[in-house]
Amino acid sequence: GRRVTHHAVVYLQQQEDPGDFESVVDVPGRGSYLTEFAVGKIGDEFRENTGKLLKAGSQIAFDNHYHSVGEEVTAQTELGIWFHPRGYVPKYRVYASAFGVQQAMATLDIPPGKVTMHHAYIPLRAPARLENYQPHMHMRGKAMSMEAILPNGQVQMLSHVAEFDFGWHVNYVYTDDSAPVLPAGTVIHITAWHDNTAEGRGNPDPTQWVGWGQRSYDEMYHAHVNVTYLTDEDYARIIAERRARPTID
Repeated sequence: GRRVTHHAVVYLQQQEDPGDFESVVDVPGRGSYLTEFAVGKIGDEFRENTGKLLKAGSQIAFDNHYHSVGEEVTAQTELGIWFHPRGYVPKYRVYASAFGVQQAMATLDIPPGKVTMHHAYIPLRAPARLENYQPHMHMRGKAMSMEAILPNGQVQMLSHVAEFDFGWHVNYVYTDDSAPVLPAGTVIHITAWHDNTAEGRGNPDPTQWVGWGQRSYDEMYHAHVNVTYLTDEDYARIIAERRARPTID
């Protein structure tokens, strides 16, 4: 199945309570975004006292993106879930997000023979910790960055992948000390570069116009990011603890 399955999106179908954060990806008829697999990805990691919430009676839906290899192949996608011990409830719920996907669907435009740059902006309406960074593009993907535009106007570069490789969708998991902790009102800025020239590594046809689509020959751009929303008190505590740590010259 790995030969033909380049991407598998997993949706969670369950009733959310008032006040729960909506998923960035919410497809009618499928549900909210739970997780995904792409070529080369190993898996997700979770910090202590965190987890994703699967309620009793919830259902899982798959959206698989396949790529032809010139022969008939039977593929089967499986999902592995590790549960906390019965009765244990982690303090923080982690939400899966695909930063930029909605803007990419509407704006992605890659002319033949060109290197392009596209932007997406995603506001955070509550304090949050970003747990990882996993850029997603297809064969013409060249580079992707994720910045935070803070409410005071300051811009922080969070992560940048300069040489994206479609064969390795690496999930960069932040350490406890480096995971971005951001205030409410922060805007996440995604910048994606695509190379549709003859020099582009892996470009199947630089003479073709390319837009958003699910085939490997089409293109996408978004960043898979697990988001842990925080209370104002938790945000202030984490920032204070980080500032109190000794600095290394």
